[in-house]
Amino acid sequence: MKLGIDLGGTKIEGIVLDGGEVIWRKRIATPKEDYRASLQAISSLVQEGKRVTGISESLSIGIGTPGALTKAESGVMVMKNCNSVVLNGKPLKQDLEAILGCCVHLANDANCFALAETMEGAGKLLFPEQSPESMFGVILGTGVGGGVVVQGKLLNGLHSIAGEWGHNCLPFRALEKLPEGEQGRACYCGRQDCIETYLSGPGLALSYHLRYGEKLSSQEVVERMRAEDNRAKDIWQSYTEQLAVSLAQVVNILDPQAIILGGGMSNIEELYPLVGKLMAPHVFTPQAETPVVQAQLGDSAGVYGAAWLNS
Repeated sequence: MKLGIDLGGTKIEGIVLDGGEVIWRKRIATPKEDYRASLQAISSLVQEGKRVTGISESLSIGIGTPGALTKAESGVMVMKNCNSVVLNGKPLKQDLEAILGCCVHLANDANCFALAETMEGAGKLLFPEQSPESMFGVILGTGVGGGVVVQGKLLNGLHSIAGEWGHNCLPFRALEKLPEGEQGRACYCGRQDCIETYLSGPGLALSYHLRYGEKLSSQEVVERMRAEDNRAKDIWQSYTEQLAVSLAQVVNILDPQAIILGGGMSNIEELYPLVGKLMAPHVFTPQAETPVVQAQLGDSAGVYGAAWLNS
């Protein structure tokens, strides 16, 4: 059995899997801006899950978080890049292991998404007989993230940033097609023209605003595109080309057996017939065949992936 916890900004969810079967699951509200209360909430959820399912108290658990671990000057591993800012700089893994008395495997939410979709979601549909050699999971939502799974295991990297393609610069081939006024986008990471500033939901909305001076949500841009509005169709064409060129770079480096899209933007069905075709000319092979498919687990991916951290 595997126990996983998904630590989000509004909810904390726990799950116990026996094989692929869910035998216990519970959600509670995340304590607001209170680190110690968050530790206690996670501890209570873990203890309940282990008690109800008969899991040993010493069995390791997996936790998906909105950030990653980094080494502080003191040598202690602390959290970084968390949009739940109360976690930043805190030794979350160390504190939880002290409270729970068990090993804690920790990964960010994008990595948990990639692992869950590989082992239980879209990856299992594509490769039902055995786990694929490698998969790339993409989150296209309020931000842009990703995770790499190799032979059923997460690739973390030296700095715990493997898969963070959203903070590469948008490829030059896409940038050079844009008017100068649509370039130079500031990213929260301190850089300019990160992929995230173009391919996130807010990035799509910004593209429309910069070109046409009208403020629309990403959903409204998509609705107008579907209604054959020429302006929205123009922005949508730019978006799909930017996505394709950006993903082609991932293919040229990792050559994954499939790319799985998740997050709010992944629900736009018009993406799927286009992206593979637009990617092909930028991939270093005459026959580019990398499948680009939609995630299957919805908002359950984070907690499934956290449980799979224990394998």
